[in-house]
Formats: sequence, structure tokens, C-alpha cells
Amino acid sequence: MLLHLYRLLWKIARPALRLHRRLGDGFEHRLVPPRWPLPQEGRGDGTGAPRRLWLHSASGGEAYLVYELLHILSAWPGGTCDALLCTSCTRQGLEILQRAQRELQREDWRMDVNYLPLDELDLMRRAVRQAFGPPAVPGGPKVLALLETELWPGLLQACREYGAHVIILNGRLTEGSFRAYRFMRPALRRIAPERILAVSPENLERFRLLFGPKTSCSLMPNIKFDRAANAPDALALNCGDRYNPVIALASIREEEEELILPVLGELLRLEPRCIPVLAPRHLHRLEAWEKRLRNQRLDFIRASSGVDWEQGGRIVLWDSFGQLHRLYALAGTVFVGGSLAPLGGQNFLEPLNYGLIPCVGRFWDNFAWVGEELFELGLARRVQDAGELPPMLLEQLKSPPDKALVRERFTGYVAPRRGGTRQAAEALRVLLQE
Repeated sequence: MLLHLYRLLWKIARPALRLHRRLGDGFEHRLVPPRWPLPQEGRGDGTGAPRRLWLHSASGGEAYLVYELLHILSAWPGGTCDALLCTSCTRQGLEILQRAQRELQREDWRMDVNYLPLDELDLMRRAVRQAFGPPAVPGGPKVLALLETELWPGLLQACREYGAHVIILNGRLTEGSFRAYRFMRPALRRIAPERILAVSPENLERFRLLFGPKTSCSLMPNIKFDRAANAPDALALNCGDRYNPVIALASIREEEEELILPVLGELLRLEPRCIPVLAPRHLHRLEAWEKRLRNQRLDFIRASSGVDWEQGGRIVLWDSFGQLHRLYALAGTVFVGGSLAPLGGQNFLEPLNYGLIPCVGRFWDNFAWVGEELFELGLARRVQDAGELPPMLLEQLKSPPDKALVRERFTGYVAPRRGGTRQAAEALRVLLQE
């Protein structure tokens, strides 16, 4: 009954979803046209072996986890997985996957990228059939891998009917998500994934309570530890202890904007030489930020404007998606957002690769798997509210830690926690070879 109601709600909502800020992107692809899942730009002629593996990531953060996995999968010998599909729900996620597609091109390995269809059962049935090919076509088992927590009932039902294996990798189910899914527990248990690899005992227990004993649940190291240890470059490590005026305010969410706005003015008041660089979590918020800053009569420029912003005394809006590592390489200190309001936090491990000790707010429950040890080691700092941010950031700006030492200590912290990417890839290999 619940699944029938769920199916009806999607059909009713479809006209409104076309106008949705995120779901409106690539809407025609979300309706599974006949040539789906070929990329928007067009690639190939739609022929060739059906895909055996489908990797889904909700947005940018999960797409980076797929990115790590793809580096292992693309090195597998021919025949293990010659064709795969990667999907995401957002434009940011899609752009990350497309970047991986360009980097990992290989003649004997086919990777297609597109938006995840709307979760109407009829659309998902068509999507699964077009992705994996007709059920009667041989070619080995077909596998859908969901990164972190993407429980789409229509997709799960379609895979169950088709006979595809479903696995959750890097599984994370917060208490809030568990409560939201709990009312659908009877329906979800009928279409449950076969296996879940969770990143912590707490997440593991929630998955067991949600899906019941028939789903195989086990632990794995978080792939984000592998990614944190694989920084593209560490350009800032040669800065030593000299004064570096760049203050990075990274991954700021829309719900935090009112809290961060006075922080920007206070930083410039207390230290006129500093350069606050604000990086919104979603680039569509840039225009809203420009309006806010004009209203406050705060001088600003966009980082890509070509104007020299290294003289200080003005706010810089970071307008390059997927380039936070370059901001971290330039910065003297950093705050990572999503943590001043109850939003769960954003990834605050990456700055440590650049010798930066990140500051976060008190709402970082999405990263509880990191544990308190990082704070106990002095490799992360917390504030209770936005008012505590300016003095903490300026203190670190004027008395910076040794970046090389910070990175060395972080490397030691991460070393025993690595290996999640290979464990996830091995789980996929076993399913594909059954």
C-alpha cells in the first residue's frame, strides 16, 4: 500500500518537479528517454554490451567517493566490468562524474554518466532495463551500488523485479534519516539491499533495525579517509610560519548565510589586512551573496574576475566548483561550514592535507564517524556559535601552526583508517563474479 501511494505521489508531483531548482536540471533525462543513459553531450551510438555495474551518488560529496572507486575499477582486467553507468541527482555530482569519465577514458572500458531518473516505478523499470539490457541477455550478474544512503523505493523495487544485486557502500544512516525511513520499514524490508557495508557500528545498527536480519551488514573504513590522504597537491606547505592573510570560509550552506554575514565584517574590522574568501556550498547562491554584501556595503569581488585580490581588505567570493583544494592550498586558516546550523556538517578532513587545522561549528553529526580523537589531538577546533569564529580564526592566522607538522600528524591519524575504497571494490568484484 505504501509503495502504491509513493508511486502516485511521484506522478502527481512531476509537473512541479520540472520547475524544481535542482531536479529541473536535465529533466528530460530524468524521464528516461529511449537513448538513456547516454550522456547529455552524446557519446557513442547506444550499442555495445549492456552495463553490468551501476554506481549511484546523491550529490557532490558522494560523487567524490565514486571517483575514488573508479580509479580501482578502471584498472581491473578486461572482462571483469567492461561497461558501467554512474548517476547522480545534482548538477555538481554529475560534473564530478563527467570529470572522472574524461580522465579515465580507455578503449576497452566504457563509462556512461547521467542524472538519476525520477523515482516513479515505471520510469525506474525502464531505466534498469535500458541500463542493464533485457533480462534474458547473458553477460553475468548485474549490480547496483548506492553510495552512503540513497534509498529510492522505485529503484530498489525495479532492481528486485529485474534480478539485479543491490549493495550499499560506505553506508551512513543518521538518526534523523532513520526516523524518516522508519515509517516505510515494512515496505523497505521487501525490497532491501542484499548487502550493506557501513562506516561505523552506530550506522550498522540503524541499517539492521531498518532492513532486518535478511540483509547482510558489515563494517568498512570510510572511503573519505582514503580521499583525505590523496590530496591533489599541497601547495601551501612551503608557507612555514609566515603571516598568511587568506581566511577560507568553505562550504557555507544557505541556512548559515545570516550567521556568516556579520563574521565577514568583523574579520575585516579586527584585521584590515586579512582576505576572507567565502565559498558557498552551492554556486547558485553566489548572486544572493552579492546582494547581501552590497546591502551591507562590504567590498567584494569574485575570485575568477581577474582582479588582484591579494592586497586584502575585501571579501572574495570563490566561484569555482570542485576547486576547494586550491583554496585550501592558498589559505592561512579555515572554517568548514554546514556546522553552525543543524545541517550535519561538511567534510573538514581535506584542509588537514594542506597543513590547516579546520574550525567547525557544533553541528557535525554527519561526521561523527571521524570521532573525538581528531579534536583531542588538536587537529580540529570547534566553536559554539558564529560569534566565536572571528577571534579563533584570527588567532590561528597570526600564530599559525607548522603546516608540515600538521600534515604529518594527520597522515599518522589517517593511516590505520584507510582501505575502504579497496574493500568496497572487492565487494563489487565478488558480486560481479558470482
